[in-house]
Amino acid sequence: MRSAHEIAGAFDRAGLGLAGIAATMIEDRRTLQAERDEEQALRNASAAQRAVYAVERQRRDLMAAQQEVVRARAEAAALRNENARLRDELARMRSRALEAEGRLVRLGKAAAARRAA
Repeated sequence: MRSAHEIAGAFDRAGLGLAGIAATMIEDRRTLQAERDEEQALRNASAAQRAVYAVERQRRDLMAAQQEVVRARAEAAALRNENARLRDELARMRSRALEAEGRLVRLGKAAAARRAA
């Protein structure tokens, strides 16, 4: 039998999940409404105003693209740095593995020499 605490916890989790879904739906609706409002404003505008709206929209898109490029460059630089760090670490590990292998070979030869003597 489940305790009241477990049942309440299950309802809380379900409620939070539903709240997340509702928030996403509301945000989607707001975005859709903003797009529809912009389209309606364009239909209501004169040719000059439509040109101004188009330029403003292109400018926003350009700025968003530039911000995405900056973000992508920063991410690429971080990945290059991480790659360099991992290559250095790999080189150190390989060196340590070779040193350990050399020690094992020397120990094996020493043991074989002792057995032969």
